[in-house]
Parts: sequence; C-alpha cells; structure tokens
Amino acid sequence: MDLIDVGQPAPTPAPPHEVVLDGARIAALRDLGLLDTEAEADFDRYTSLATELLRVPVSLITLVDADRQFFKSQTGLPEKLAAMRQTPLSHSICQFAVASQQPLIISDAREHPLVADNLAVSDLGMIAYAGVPLVLSDGHAVGAFCAIDGTPRDWSEQDVRILGDLAAAITAHLELRRALTERSLHDRLTGLANRALLCAQADELLEEVGPANAGSVAAICIGLDGFGLVNDAYGAGTADRVLQQVGGQLTAATRAEDVLGRFGGDVFAIVGRDMGDERAAIVLAGRLRAAVSGSAFEVDGHRVAVTATVGLAIGIPGKSGADLLSGAEDAMRRGKTSAGAVVTAVDGTGELAAAQLRLRAALSGALGRGEMHVAYQPIVNLDGGVPVGFEALVRWTSPELGPVAPGVFIPVAEQTGEIVKIGEWVLRTACAQLAEWRRDGAELSISVNLAPLQLEGPNLEQLVQSALTEHGLPASALVLEITEGVLIGAGALQAHNLKALRELGVRIALDDFGTGYSALGYLKRFPIDQLKIDRWFVESLEVDGRDQALVKAILALAEGLSLVVVAEGIETAGQHRLLKLLGCQLGQGYLFARPCPAAEVHLV
Repeated sequence: MDLIDVGQPAPTPAPPHEVVLDGARIAALRDLGLLDTEAEADFDRYTSLATELLRVPVSLITLVDADRQFFKSQTGLPEKLAAMRQTPLSHSICQFAVASQQPLIISDAREHPLVADNLAVSDLGMIAYAGVPLVLSDGHAVGAFCAIDGTPRDWSEQDVRILGDLAAAITAHLELRRALTERSLHDRLTGLANRALLCAQADELLEEVGPANAGSVAAICIGLDGFGLVNDAYGAGTADRVLQQVGGQLTAATRAEDVLGRFGGDVFAIVGRDMGDERAAIVLAGRLRAAVSGSAFEVDGHRVAVTATVGLAIGIPGKSGADLLSGAEDAMRRGKTSAGAVVTAVDGTGELAAAQLRLRAALSGALGRGEMHVAYQPIVNLDGGVPVGFEALVRWTSPELGPVAPGVFIPVAEQTGEIVKIGEWVLRTACAQLAEWRRDGAELSISVNLAPLQLEGPNLEQLVQSALTEHGLPASALVLEITEGVLIGAGALQAHNLKALRELGVRIALDDFGTGYSALGYLKRFPIDQLKIDRWFVESLEVDGRDQALVKAILALAEGLSLVVVAEGIETAGQHRLLKLLGCQLGQGYLFARPCPAAEVHLV
C-alpha cells in the first residue's frame, strides 16, 4: 500500500457526521484516557492476530476524535504513517463505521458511494475495508477495529465474524479500562469523586485563578455526626444506602461548577471557586449542612435522621489542593470536638496569616494610589434587552499582586475598615457617572452595594444625601444593595438607617435572595423594594425543574408584595427565555454584558 503525504493540499472533504461530533460521544472517548497514549501490547495483539487470520496487510484500532482518528494500535502501516499515529478525519473510513454503529464492509472503496471521495482512498491507497465499531455499554461508539487491503477484496462471512469477535474482545478491554479509570478517581459506593480527584480538581482551580486570587477557591468538608451508630444499629448495608442518599442530597445542594466527592467513611467534601468571600462560603456550607441535617432518610424500612458538622478552608498562595482539603477536614474534626456547626480552618503554619498580612498591606492606601476603578454592569429589561440601570462594582489591580478578585479583597477591606472609604468612593463615583449619563438623556438608575460597616455608620443618611445633592440626582435613581448576611442580627441602628434611606426616596434591594437564612422574615422587618434572584437558581434553570419552580415562587411572592425582581447571572439565551416565560422583567449577566469601565458602556 503506497503512502502519499497527507499534508499536501487536497480537495475539501465532507464534514464529519453529526454523530461523530456529538459531545457526549467525545466525552466518553476522552474519559477512556487512551488518546495520545503509547502503543500497548494488550491492544497490539488484536491487530497482529487480525492480519494473520484475515491475511490482510493492515489492521487498526482507531479512536475517532472530533477532528482526527488516533491509532491506538496498528499492524502493517507504512513507517511514516505508523510514526504519525493519527490522520485527520479527511483520511478516515473508520468514522463512517462510528457514525452508523454498524459494521462497514467495502470490497472496493473507489467505487463505494460513501467513501469514494475520502482521501484515505486516494492518498493512502486504502481499497478494501472491513470495520466494526467499538460501541461501549453506554451506547457511544468511540472508534473502530478494521482490516484493510490495498487491492479489491470480497470479504467472506467468516472474515466478518472473526473481525466481529475480535472487536467484541477489544470493546470488553476498553470497558475494563474505563472501569479501572473510573474506580481510581471515583468513590465506588456513591459514584462521587474520591480524594485523589478532589485534590486534582482543587489543584486545577488554584492554578486557574493564580496565586493572587488563591483565596477565591474554597474547600468544604462535611462529616456526619455519630454515624457509627447507624452502622451498629442497622448494619453496614443500610448504612451504605444512607450514605448514597446523603450523596444525592449534597449533589442537589451544590452549584453546577463545584466538585463534590467522598473522602471515605462518613466524610464528604466539595471544592469550588468564587467562594473566597468567607461569608458567602459560610452560607454555602450552611446550606450543605442543612441539606443533610434537615433530612430523614427512609432506608430498608428504617427512618434514619442524621446531622453533620462542616469545616471550611480558603485557598492559600503556594499551597496545594491537598493542603486546602486537609485544612477543611481538620476544621471539620475540630468542629466535632467543639460542637460547632460550621468551622473555618486556621493554618497552624502561619502562612494564611502571612498571606492575609501581605494582602492587607497592599490594600492599605490602594484607593488613594488610584489602583481601584468602578466597573458597570447593565440591568436590562428582559423583553428588549435595553438597560434600565447599572450596577457599580469595585475592581482592584495591585501593582504587586495583579488583579485581585473582589471575593478576596472585599472581606479583608471589611475586616480592616477600609471598606468604609472604598464604599463612599464607589457611591460618589457611581453617582457622578449616573449624572453624566442622565444629562445625555438616559433615564437610568444606579445600584451600589452597601457593606455591613456602612450600614452601621451613624452618618449614612447624610452621606447618601450629599452624594445625590452634589450631582443633582433624585433619590429614586439610587438603589442600595444589601445581602441577607448584612441583615443577620441587624440592630436598631441598622434598622434606623434603612428606614431613613427609604424615607429619603432611595430604593433598597436584597441581593442574593434565597441563598441565606430566613429571607421571608426580612421582607417583613425591613423596607425592601427589590429582590435580586441569586445566580445559583438561574444557572440550572434549563435543566432543573426545581429551580424553575423556586424562581416562579419568588416572582409570585414579589408580585404579591409589590417588589421589583432582578435575576442575576444570566449567561445563556435559554435562561433568558425561561425567565421571560416565568414573568421576570429585569435581569443582568454576561449574556448582556460583562462589567466594564464607564468608557466602554453601551447605553442602548
């Protein structure tokens, strides 16, 4: 069989079949972990045996990727092609066996309407072809096992039977390989990630965000309390089934981007990003604890109630994913001895403290040095996508640390008190920008986040009045956003300030609605005008009917209380469409625009 350089210019081949490009099929292929791996004797014996039994010069085990076929094993290919170990799909006949999931038997490819134009025929001299798809138990064909001749050939029934038997053996081998890979990275009882995979995922997240933003990655460890009693009372089988149900409850309570796993025994763990704001991480940890502790599991005729203790750790520059998870596990175990519900890790080596000190030092004076700017994200009418207002968001780029995520520096600013100066600056900057837009004829509003320390300020009303008066803005043009966490334990001063702001005409929005504690109580106790549905509910709208029901309930509640609703975190057209169908009128998210400087804002 002659080899022609596949790199030469060639006619444009037909695009791959949609089955070949199917995302689930590609994922199944890549989960095998065999692409771009070295040749293995376990696979080579099949291609060698095929050339002997079928008396053909070439036999291949191909793995068909989205844009190429990879030779996991080959016998008889010319040296150059064998060294390449792959061809583009323009030179692949195996892709057609994959697409059909049926054996493909061709006596003379030059005359076969399906493959006559494929460049494997003209460039590689592949004339006679017999291939059987390698179909896994989940129904995905990941490649093909084939025999090839450089001259026309009438394949016999016995040839096809031999090829099919060998293909079945190869498929069984692939299934075993997949099972071993799955077992090495997943907990056998629950199917969740195991410690090794959790550590690897944590390492990837820490690498993605970079050292300066390591604090935006968090680990949460959930340990069941006194679970040994369940094992003693009902037996290991029942205990295992309870653990499986606990895994299901935790899966339902986690965000789509988080990785949930089981360490073994009665301990589960989660790693995720954008949880660097410790309060936000604690809220999530509390939700996970409630998902377990608030449930009684019906197993084998027994009603088993369990409770959990949760440990939390935040990423540290220079530390690994394993260190992060160990910190969360240590915090959880300390919580068990101290009867704490959610315990935050303390790094005994002092590295966390050192990192916090470096961050504090860089943050001190950053506002005065001009290192901060305000970014604006539109809040749009979902019917037409036209902005009705903007949310003002503070951003910090440190000369020493680079861009620092808000979830990392804002908690530190709140601890040091810097947030009061930063908050006032953001308010005045945002009001100045809004006044400029309104002078140009845009009847917009501006939303500014209010930190807990600001809400405690005795002069908050005067500050807000001053900012509005300075720029000639009506109070109704300003929306001040507070989180449920701000209202937890709010005293007389906070309640007075909110009432005074409301009487001034400023609107109050409750941010991240639905993620905290007794949110309905806040609607009765405090003067709230607007609810912002947390992105946690929005992100799964297209796939989770429960989130659709929750959003619908929030919208109905808001309508009954005459509250405006804004949906946050809209990133897809499908989410946008569903929110409109559910009756939501306002939203914001990357689908419409990312936060950007005022100079880059589009008002229409």
